[in-house]
Amino acid sequence: MHWVCHIHGYDQENYNFKFDLTLQADLNVYLFQNVQTLPPQNLSVILMRSGDFLLTWKAPDGSQGLGNALQYEVTYKRQWESWEKAASLLLSNTTLCHLSRDNLVPGSSYVARVRARLGRASGFSGQYSEWSTEASWETPEGGLQPRNLHCLFNGADRLMCSWEVKKEIITSVLFGLFFRATLASAEEECSPVHERALPHAPYVVQSCEISVSNSSSRSQYRVSVRAKTEEKLIEAYKNIKVLPLANVSVTVTESQEYELRWTKHTLGYNFIKQRYQVEYWKNNQYKKTVLNISNDEPPFIFTQQMLASSTEYRAKMRARVNTPLDYEGPWSEWSEEFTWKTENGIYQPTVSQPDGLQWAKHF
Repeated sequence: MHWVCHIHGYDQENYNFKFDLTLQADLNVYLFQNVQTLPPQNLSVILMRSGDFLLTWKAPDGSQGLGNALQYEVTYKRQWESWEKAASLLLSNTTLCHLSRDNLVPGSSYVARVRARLGRASGFSGQYSEWSTEASWETPEGGLQPRNLHCLFNGADRLMCSWEVKKEIITSVLFGLFFRATLASAEEECSPVHERALPHAPYVVQSCEISVSNSSSRSQYRVSVRAKTEEKLIEAYKNIKVLPLANVSVTVTESQEYELRWTKHTLGYNFIKQRYQVEYWKNNQYKKTVLNISNDEPPFIFTQQMLASSTEYRAKMRARVNTPLDYEGPWSEWSEEFTWKTENGIYQPTVSQPDGLQWAKHF
């Protein structure tokens, strides 16, 4: 690098710095070998009577002189998918694109875009234009059927299949993937089935991986997704829920005892006994007492320690199958609430021989 100084008078100096090398680039440009048109215009979507969709657009501005030399690339995807996974179609000499409903997922929001370049057959060349503005549309709902079933082979030993089902039904319907390696082979079930939610969509993706052996270029698998019949062994005698008790009441006897009585619903077998639970509390108070009663038939006598004098009580009662004979089940529903009021001075109970175990738990 060298420099040159130009002096003008005594108060101003200009310095020029120059490279010894020549720094420049030259190119001969052949116009029709370096074409990049503007993006296609007015992309829109039309729903056809058949249920299919038609994408239409106009050729880019300034491309009229190119005649039918333009080629278009149309890509489309669901709204939440990335463009890297979008489907792509190459079209020549047309500004229409027909999309069959069979190739679209029901109940989905789609978006499409298009770009243009000179086709190779034209003898010209260049690169794609920028993408057009996007156009979007909705596909009709497809009911509760599994949708978007597809499979991808890794080229070696794995076939990965996935499908989508509505979130509302996966809690009550179990779907399975069934396959045949050949038309003559027995049907097998793929396991395990994995699941993940779709973003911003009322669907979940379920998938299962099939192990492939002895694959060839002519190998063909038959796969099917369907609701499974779920079976469960239920032993009736271990799942008995008796009906709620009726006519539950507390009365005071001549001997000043407070007697609890009820009417139970029989189960058809006299040897199946029942046990009971009483929940009672002072009126307008939250603290409750729970009594477990083991004797099968009424009455049950409240002891002196269980009740306070001159107090109004509220209570409810429920029943359950007794367990010594292996008969089991949940508690019945609670009976209707009932009330009673103790008199001044709680009775002194008479001493009698106990005929069953009775106990109380306070909380």
